[in-house]
Amino acid sequence: MIEMPRSATVTSMSLTRRQLLGAGTTGLAAAGLSGLHLPAATGSTSSSSTQLTGGRFPGDPGRGFLYYGASVAWHRPLPALEHRLRRPLSVHRSYFDPDEARDLHARVEDDRRNRRLPHVSIKPPGDWADVAKGRRDRWLHRLIEPLRSSRVPVFLTIHHEPEDNAGGPGMGPRDFVAMQERAIRVARANAPNVTVIPVLQHWTFDPRRNLHPGRWVVPSTKVFGVDIYNPWSPTNGLEWRHFGDKLDEVRRWSGHRPIAVAEFGCRRDPDKPGRAARWMYNAFEYARHNNVVSLSYFNSDNSRHESWELYGGREEAFARNLRRGCVARIPS
Repeated sequence: MIEMPRSATVTSMSLTRRQLLGAGTTGLAAAGLSGLHLPAATGSTSSSSTQLTGGRFPGDPGRGFLYYGASVAWHRPLPALEHRLRRPLSVHRSYFDPDEARDLHARVEDDRRNRRLPHVSIKPPGDWADVAKGRRDRWLHRLIEPLRSSRVPVFLTIHHEPEDNAGGPGMGPRDFVAMQERAIRVARANAPNVTVIPVLQHWTFDPRRNLHPGRWVVPSTKVFGVDIYNPWSPTNGLEWRHFGDKLDEVRRWSGHRPIAVAEFGCRRDPDKPGRAARWMYNAFEYARHNNVVSLSYFNSDNSRHESWELYGGREEAFARNLRRGCVARIPS
């Protein structure tokens, strides 16, 4: 979920990702890019070495390259965003409930046709221990096995940001890790093009919080997943945080594994035009030079504070980044 201080009253934790992505575009606004020097975009959008097999995981774009994209409100047309950006997303984040495996498969197929790397998230039925102990194997196999036929790399996350729902029988960190390990084994045996990526919150790795993040780390995952937000808004009084500073706190635990930033976001500063756009550009640069292989923006204006939604300067910065020659695409 969107990051808040521990003392905050969190009223949105029960919302699904679909609800959080439910608000729409309010129209492009002039955000100002004066003083922001972005490199010229190139015409090329793909690395020359993105392959289904080989590398550190299926679809590894290679060092210095990354997939770049966003989530889109489920009730709004993705082509409208891509029309404004003047090209398809390189990675597409989407979210599903436990009984929506068929919808997930359809999304993967649509992403494949448009050369977007699918990064799909789904909640499991029951608790984590149920999945870990094989009591939900029928659901797990029906979820994973059809993904083999897509013939392209797929990033799969089962229970995104688990920290929000931890507690109670079968819902502890050990249960979460065991569930992920079982899913990884099923994917390895039945859909080797699928990389299971557990995705945690950055707050778990914040050394000021002393939350023992090692409890949540899944040993067998090939790609380390995390969400990173700049929590500042004009009204919430929180600190402006740089993407690189927060990523460094995660890298202490990810080891040498590549990182997928499954969500990132920054709010605009109405008093400093271009500040958020610079944050977007700097995040991209830091990510591609620090072992991040996928970077997905959380494109929603459903927030108690200033919107995360891409428009104005942030959308311009996003579009320029998307046109960079280091942005990878899956094979056609």
